[in-house]
Amino acid sequence: MKKLAYVITQSEMGGAQKNILLLCQGLKSSYDITVYSGSGGDMIGILEGMNIKHKSIPNMVREISPINDYKAYKYLKKEFLKEKFDIVHSHSSKAGVLAREAAKRAMVNNIVYTAHGFVFNEPMSKLKQTIYKIAEKREAKFSDNIICVDPKDITIAKDLGIIPKRELAYIPNGISFESDNNNMTLKESDTFTFGLVANFYETKGHRYLIKAFKEVLKTYPKSELILIGEGILKKEMISLSDEEDRIKFLGYKKNGGELIKGFNCFTLSSVKEGFPFVILETIKQKVPIISTDVGAIRDILKNGKYGIVIEKASIKEMQKAMEYVINNYEEAKNKSIMAYNYCKKVYSLENMIDLTKKIYEN
Repeated sequence: MKKLAYVITQSEMGGAQKNILLLCQGLKSSYDITVYSGSGGDMIGILEGMNIKHKSIPNMVREISPINDYKAYKYLKKEFLKEKFDIVHSHSSKAGVLAREAAKRAMVNNIVYTAHGFVFNEPMSKLKQTIYKIAEKREAKFSDNIICVDPKDITIAKDLGIIPKRELAYIPNGISFESDNNNMTLKESDTFTFGLVANFYETKGHRYLIKAFKEVLKTYPKSELILIGEGILKKEMISLSDEEDRIKFLGYKKNGGELIKGFNCFTLSSVKEGFPFVILETIKQKVPIISTDVGAIRDILKNGKYGIVIEKASIKEMQKAMEYVINNYEEAKNKSIMAYNYCKKVYSLENMIDLTKKIYEN
């Protein structure tokens, strides 16, 4: 059985972590898998429940930190030399650089990297953008395969010369669509619930959503906004809400995907994404969607056919879309049903696993 290592910067749950967990579940019978990440997140406990080996990377931090980054690289290189992995598959930008550099030095046969939306597209200084672009271009030369979850990232990679040795592949995220689906109907007396499941980082755009919802409340006071997640900007966002009791901060929930079925409308406010798993989880529950135009959203929602797509970082656009859904809820529900029927065929878990396995066996 071939030995496979997954490497990711953080173990706090997010889309990239979800991708790894689903791959582990689908491939554990075919590969001897070990997952490497920073410590302290919920992904670690989930891996233990799946009987997948996990090792915490000392000194692994999210931001650029030369001393910590070098120590994390040295640890990974030592591990790869000792364990003699056949495949090292890294996710997220920091782990993508360190793990690929270490795998190259350890002479790993197949070095794979998944770009969950290139980091240099995030809000950051020009200097940081330049550093990340140079790093991505350099590490691509040592990568056998690069996977993009957003087809636009294929074009970006080619334009910037981020080309691996073998294949630059588009593999969309996928989930199992087998579960009870939400058939909730809105009663006139009910509170209209908007919601978002996302950790509080600048890229998730919570500030625009909160400001837009506060405007919605002026006309539609029987509304509420549910925010599920943790993160470094949570306190700032609570302050931004002005203690409005119709904006509820629920913290991290292990069953966040299931709680989506209690929303009347899911509101993705991100300013940067690759392919957000949470959109598929929302579609699985047949919940109407408002989303900013980021990452693969236009492909998933077919340019607004299956949900409302708005300009990112626009308070006014989000407000208008939220008010439109309140006033046209049956239309929004019909779109969500069409989205479900389309996505369960195109974005299946089986497709994601099969395409990834082909990359490993190339």
